[in-house]
Amino acid sequence: MKTCPGHPAPLPVMDSKTDPRFPPTDWGLVHSAQDRQNAAGRDALNRCISAYWKPVFFFIRAKGYPLHRAEELTQDFFLKFFSRDWIRPADQQRGKFRTFLLAILSRFLADEGPQRKPFQLAFDDQMVVISALRVASEGSFEPSDQRTPEALFMREWAKAVMATVDKSLELWCFVQGRPDWYRVFRETYFPAGESSRISQQELAQRLEVTRDKVRYALAETHRKFVELLRAEVAGQVGPDDDLETEIRDLESLLAD
Repeated sequence: MKTCPGHPAPLPVMDSKTDPRFPPTDWGLVHSAQDRQNAAGRDALNRCISAYWKPVFFFIRAKGYPLHRAEELTQDFFLKFFSRDWIRPADQQRGKFRTFLLAILSRFLADEGPQRKPFQLAFDDQMVVISALRVASEGSFEPSDQRTPEALFMREWAKAVMATVDKSLELWCFVQGRPDWYRVFRETYFPAGESSRISQQELAQRLEVTRDKVRYALAETHRKFVELLRAEVAGQVGPDDDLETEIRDLESLLAD
């Protein structure tokens, strides 16, 4: 299997069970977000937006909308998606959540037109603000000339999946009482800047532990990373989609 830059590969086949201490994956998260009358629903709403606003935003930018108009439309899309219950006709038995969301987004953008005013922020006291997320985020928001809006959407979706899994792994290490394990994982597979991956011996010296402890931490975190990744991907696809194919597709999107 082709190795995707920036994360461990190849990804072995593993059975996984969703840990109840971690947030639900897309289908469950979005359905939970429909109930904004309680704190759990509002939390699910904002976690969903915070995790997956970039695919929507990049798609809109790639359609030619300027930065601030794209912000408005992204906010407007999520407001309407949840307030108008656009999730209701979705059926996990019929396929991928990202495909469903892209179809709804394309329809929304076609209906908007260039002059339509944004939807009134009826839930602005509950919903995270897209402009704040953009300012806090790193990287350029200029759309690539080499990719279609649909391709940008899928790539940003893949990156969002990986970011969600990474956060879940960090939480798992914290729950285990081993935040140092997460540091070992990050410095091995996601080194900062342009630096190359550090060797286990170098990492052991830096952390002032034995190489065996570094090796054990990597084995445990890699195992959990794969488990969390498989659970995340499985929660976004339908019963007829092959999980191994989906993970290969994810790797391909990230390597592109």
